[in-house]
Amino acid sequence: MKDYLDIINFRHACKIFDENKKISKDDFRYILEAGRLSPSSTGLEQWDFVVVQNKELREKIREKSWNQVQVTSCSHLVVILAKISDVKADSKYVSDMIARRPDKTPEAHAQRVEFYKNFLKSNFKDDDELTFNWSHAQCMFAALNMMNAAAFKGIDSCPIEGFEREAIGEILNIDTKKT
Repeated sequence: MKDYLDIINFRHACKIFDENKKISKDDFRYILEAGRLSPSSTGLEQWDFVVVQNKELREKIREKSWNQVQVTSCSHLVVILAKISDVKADSKYVSDMIARRPDKTPEAHAQRVEFYKNFLKSNFKDDDELTFNWSHAQCMFAALNMMNAAAFKGIDSCPIEGFEREAIGEILNIDTKKT
């Protein structure tokens, strides 16, 4: 096993990828699994991953991402979607995420649901933009774990911000009011 600091020292924001290098299926599954298994501060893991391999879609995304070359030069483009509607206090998603916890008694589940309802309502007041900002911050855990998993495998990565959220949603046919 590598020393964790070796991974951190290797990891950097690669700005131009070698377009001839492709990540293997096994390595890419490993990277996605690192994202899937990532923690969030409340255990809701409020993200989805969209892998975009279609060249035309990537060109369109690049245009709406300040023309950042990484969007089209990377082997695999992963768009991380921050959940909004799914993390509302009364959503089925929140209830399902709580149900997967080890304390499976009905009382423990009800207490946890009530805790989350109070947490979400008091902090985000059913405001979609506040909820998005919080979910977006939570997505950084998954992004970081994916980038570190890539570094562990000796694969370059790059986090990208600086994009037009609504335009990317239109390109990918995603409702940005929900994610």
